[in-house]
Amino acid sequence: MTEITDRAQELLAGRIDAVRKLSERQRTATQAREAADAADRDAAAAWSDATQAGWTSTELRKLGLAQPTNRRGGRPKGSRTTRRPEAPSGSTPDA
Repeated sequence: MTEITDRAQELLAGRIDAVRKLSERQRTATQAREAADAADRDAAAAWSDATQAGWTSTELRKLGLAQPTNRRGGRPKGSRTTRRPEAPSGSTPDA
């Protein structure tokens, strides 16, 4: 290899290392979010079990337990399309 290609390889090696680190950190963050979501679901199920066993939500909060947040199921909220009102039948646009 020539001197120029050697220098280019050195420059690329640093850039590739940065991308590799970024990829690893993003994978770690994704795994942590997935683990937190699973823990939240488990906590919600345990709260439900406790209330079915006779504990009230108020009693559990008085014991210092935090009620899990309720997440709505389904698709994420997005923009809605609005339909235009239809013209009454028999009407014509003004000319």
